[in-house]
Amino acid sequence: MGASAQSSTQPAAQQAPSVKPEQPLSADDVSWLFPAPTKASDLANLIAIGDLTAPDPQDASKRERIWSEAAFQQFLAISASPTAAAGSDHITLPAEVKTIDAWHIAGVRFDAGAPGLSDEIIREYGQSPQIRLVLQPVVKNADDSVTPLDMTAHLVFNFTSGAQPPLKSGCFPRLVPDLAAFKEIVADVAALRSKLRDGQLGDNKIVTAAKALGVHPGLIDQTTRSNVRSEMKAILERHLSSQRLAAMAIMGLPDNAPEPWIFLSMQFVPPETVPQLPNGGFVPVHGPVLDGKQFAQLLEPAGSSPRVVPQPHTNNLAPITCLNAAVSADALPINDRKGVATADLPADPARTAADKAKVLTVLNTIADPTKSHFFNTDCVSCHTETRRALELLQPRDVPKISAAPLPNGPWNVRNFGWSPLVEGDAAGSVSRRTAAETKAVVDFINAKLLVK
Repeated sequence: MGASAQSSTQPAAQQAPSVKPEQPLSADDVSWLFPAPTKASDLANLIAIGDLTAPDPQDASKRERIWSEAAFQQFLAISASPTAAAGSDHITLPAEVKTIDAWHIAGVRFDAGAPGLSDEIIREYGQSPQIRLVLQPVVKNADDSVTPLDMTAHLVFNFTSGAQPPLKSGCFPRLVPDLAAFKEIVADVAALRSKLRDGQLGDNKIVTAAKALGVHPGLIDQTTRSNVRSEMKAILERHLSSQRLAAMAIMGLPDNAPEPWIFLSMQFVPPETVPQLPNGGFVPVHGPVLDGKQFAQLLEPAGSSPRVVPQPHTNNLAPITCLNAAVSADALPINDRKGVATADLPADPARTAADKAKVLTVLNTIADPTKSHFFNTDCVSCHTETRRALELLQPRDVPKISAAPLPNGPWNVRNFGWSPLVEGDAAGSVSRRTAAETKAVVDFINAKLLVK
């Protein structure tokens, strides 16, 4: 008999084992929002960034923090440098946050590819799978209560295997994704979902499927939250290390002032790029939609004029291009850009149908991750599109990407984190932009990275 006939009669035990298909992931599986703490005992259900460690690359018998002391000190130094100023205001960090022990994880986002997952964005920028940590400092009070302070840090860990040359002059190199490494992350978050669903992490079975993005349900249920927190910490420690930290950002305030918000991004550069950093390190990033010379951007409270300084010059209405002002001041002249920003919107609510349509077009462009991303839209726009929608439109006119907990006050500009106590009880906030980005990640993972 022929070989094909012989193979068809192999005993089942000799055939390749089948792989069980993975069930689709949902929003809460790839975007973890922790409950906002109000008392000291709540901290046990959070993850302090100082407690996350990985094997020391120089000595595998030791462990080091994933936010290394060197990176943390550079974060503090850049936040105190002239680059953290916009207009006459400057970020000033209070003494309490200058110790790493104060910083806790408010949210975790697993992203299959920054700056976006559309074919057009990947062609221009490449694809950088990431784990992004959203940190907020928490201060313990004398009465056993705790206060999440009104500032945020972002840590971005990349999973790439190299870079291709820039698509054109004036662009960054195109990052090549390490999809094998990211698939291992996907398998871990899928396993967490399944354990929770099957009742392996507590008395109750918790389902994440078909739920709106919000505080992770496994961290709410009293019977599961401790085990879920431990599983999450283990996942992060399996995959994160200080060597993967590629970017940081801060949203901070001036000294002892409740406003204005100031946004500043930082990126890691290799040793050969900056001579004064012989081991490589972090440097501030020029605003990609500013003038190529300025770094930070601020948002003033309602009633100020102008509210946004410096004025952004976005490019989110033009065809996707890798040209941006973070690479070079001459890469994309301001007059060649075509885009919208929340800085362009009126102060008062839209009243006519035509005015509402104009406002909605601007806000929907900014909330759409296939059109707007870090390199063609300013930080203030991405952090205010949901609040501006709630302020300028009737609630029925605000498209509901999900029933997520929307920002609860005019000064809550968090995309994914804990709202300030001055605007009601401390609670998680999710913007339309975050919900849309999370949906894009879920769709990409379910279509391309799960075992079928």
